[in-house]
Amino acid sequence: MKCIFRGLGLITLMLLSMSSFAQDAQQRLLAHLETYQQLSGQFTQIISSEQNTKIQSSTGEFWISKPSEFRWHYTTPYIQKIISNGKKVWVYDEDLEQVTIKAASQAIGSSPLAIILGTQSLEKLFDVQELADAEELQWLQLTPKDEESGFELMKLGFKQGTLSRMLLQDNFGQTTRLLFTDVVVNPVIANDFFEFKVPQGADVFEELAN
Repeated sequence: MKCIFRGLGLITLMLLSMSSFAQDAQQRLLAHLETYQQLSGQFTQIISSEQNTKIQSSTGEFWISKPSEFRWHYTTPYIQKIISNGKKVWVYDEDLEQVTIKAASQAIGSSPLAIILGTQSLEKLFDVQELADAEELQWLQLTPKDEESGFELMKLGFKQGTLSRMLLQDNFGQTTRLLFTDVVVNPVIANDFFEFKVPQGADVFEELAN
């Protein structure tokens, strides 16, 4: 019996230790995300398959204002703007002259963007784990607790507390890598910067919830 109790005691200590590590990782993530209210910079996005063949590469620039406003501009290989004022999200395909309007709550939800915006309670949605430092970055891994989240895991790389890399593995065998450069913490952004006026002649498709 003593051996059994000792074994149970060891398991309990291991579980407590794992819980402590998880809490430390969550606190570190929150500490990184709390260093800014607004953020801007350039990005490079690369999507690859399980065979690691490059599917698509794009570049652009972004602006973020917590808790729910953002602009995400793709400049190559096509021009697309994704803008949210916190209530609506406009997706504008310039080449197609087409605008899709969605409710922000539906478009953002528990997506990776919601993490950067800090719009969700992270401990309720994700298990957070510290990873070994690599490429001069501090890495954290987020695994969604909801199996229907659309992705398996996400890794965030921080350089001196500022988000520098993001890696997302979805449920379809694709990996999305985001590299952030020229990042500015708390830039000056005009109040109306996160509004969008539909260009004259553009086709509009609304996907707003009733």
